Amino acid sequence: MLVQALAAYADTYLADALADAAFEEKPVPYALQVDEDGTFAGILERREEATGRKTGKARGRPLRVPKSPVARNTGLHPLLACDSIQYVLGPQQAWTPSGKEQNHRERNEAFVEFLSKAAKETDDSALRACATFYCNPAQVEAARLELATRKPDAGSLVALAMVKRDPTSEDPGGPIVERKTVRNYWSRHYAEAFAARNKSAGEGMCLISGRVGPIAATHDKIKGLSSLGGQPAGVSLMSFDKPAFRSYGWEQNANSPVSPERASAYVLALNDLLRIGPHRRGLSQQTVVRTRHDCAGTAFLFWTRQPSDDDLFSLVNDAQPDDVQALLIAPHIGSAPTGLQPNDFYLIAVAGNGGRMLVRYWFHDTLAAVQNNVAHWFSGLRIADVFHRGEPSAPPKLWELLLAISGGRGKIGERIAKVPPDRAVQFVRRALHGLPLGRTILAAALARLRVEKDNARLSPVRIGLVRMCVNDIETVEQKGGPLMADSLQPDLAHPAYVCGRLLALYESLQYAAQGEVNVTVADRYYGMASTFPQVAFPKLATLGQAHMKKLRRDNRGASVRIEREIGELMTRLTRFPAQLNLEDQGRFAIGFHHQKADQARRIQEAKARKAENVTSEA
Repeated sequence: MLVQALAAYADTYLADALADAAFEEKPVPYALQVDEDGTFAGILERREEATGRKTGKARGRPLRVPKSPVARNTGLHPLLACDSIQYVLGPQQAWTPSGKEQNHRERNEAFVEFLSKAAKETDDSALRACATFYCNPAQVEAARLELATRKPDAGSLVALAMVKRDPTSEDPGGPIVERKTVRNYWSRHYAEAFAARNKSAGEGMCLISGRVGPIAATHDKIKGLSSLGGQPAGVSLMSFDKPAFRSYGWEQNANSPVSPERASAYVLALNDLLRIGPHRRGLSQQTVVRTRHDCAGTAFLFWTRQPSDDDLFSLVNDAQPDDVQALLIAPHIGSAPTGLQPNDFYLIAVAGNGGRMLVRYWFHDTLAAVQNNVAHWFSGLRIADVFHRGEPSAPPKLWELLLAISGGRGKIGERIAKVPPDRAVQFVRRALHGLPLGRTILAAALARLRVEKDNARLSPVRIGLVRMCVNDIETVEQKGGPLMADSLQPDLAHPAYVCGRLLALYESLQYAAQGEVNVTVADRYYGMASTFPQVAFPKLATLGQAHMKKLRRDNRGASVRIEREIGELMTRLTRFPAQLNLEDQGRFAIGFHHQKADQARRIQEAKARKAENVTSEA
């Protein structure tokens, strides 16, 4: 099940963080520096260049800071030596909205009280210096004013830090939360508060581990989905906060019993998977892989049971030709990608819905099976490319496929954002899980074909997608229709396929007779010919006669060749179909594209022969 796989991820990749549950890594942009005598020594900015999608102001450098043992939505729950700006310095116009002054003042008082208590109980010199600092209002005000000049964000974290003035001193200085005494004190406090928080939930059998013991009353928040519909404060995967969600009188997460330790594990795993950019080590020490990709309002999270350098999702998303080619030829040369060992692959597609995490799709399979599915994905999308002399098309990227079925204008990112999430999920599960595409995707691709003009109608990305959909539907439903190849099938007599080839020939006839025109016969009749051939083709035949008459006069050889090709195709039809269903509309589109690609190939070959003859004569 999903939460078991997530907890296993934490055990494998986040063992250190799991063992140190009282702390978590967060970006901390500011350090409030204090001298040994408690004097304010300045504000130190701790920043690094932003990575991933976010640009602009550099983010704070990561620091392992105290983790709250309880939800901080209500009440006063200060952390030790590092907290949000409101707790550390209280109200100030730069970060305190009107009406929140008293709230921020109370938070600061709670922070100072807890810090003074820790200083007294631990007798730590750094904590004592900080307590002295807070006893001097003038020093605190000076810190507020200096930090205000840095224009901090309202939720910025501020760490208390010691300044090391004497180089011979054994005190290391730096952030106080890194001191062993401080960390030990917070760990004891966290354990006590965490146990008290879960005491009300009682005992039960953990759904993840299967062990009987204490149950977590509530689970920590999952961060990183605010850009996809989730609350900035975090979302919950397992939550029972309303009576309608509860059964048999059980309160909160007693309805889905998970031990506190396993609940922390799966949340820790999700928070790590949701981090943007490469950050997790692969099998090789020098390899860093990513675990998240956002597309069409959905975050796709992916990982392997054991570390691996394979990044199959990125292969689908980026589709680098050399990498795809290596994958496709591997079975034929008896090789496999480096590091591909018996392993499992996991993928979860998620989004935010207010305070909850929405799971759109989840699956796991062996890494070898997923590799095989990805190879079938790229081979199934291959099609002869009209723009490259009929050669096989380049492997399409995921965003190119989404654009192929989306309308409208604007920037690529904006257009992709408007694509329904279910379509992106269908592509990903077809590529990685091997589940066939259906009529929804086929209908969207054909709808775009009917409104496209000129070269846009010949996009190999869209036609390759049509080919995959038609073949998937036929493979599943077994209606007796032909499977479509990636290039021209000269002997295929399926009426829809033949009609598509005929339209391409009529367009070539028009071009041979008239040259470039503003509107071709394909532009004018494609929609009708691909749905109601019996209505469209008599009109096309009439136009074709006029074009043929002109071509016989201007270029006798070309007229004979095109007339012969049209005649050969007409002999395969007893009559034009009255109407084409969705799959046959796809076969029509493929026939049209195959014919155009074959013509491009023959033209290129003729040019090559002519150039060779000229060279030999010279």
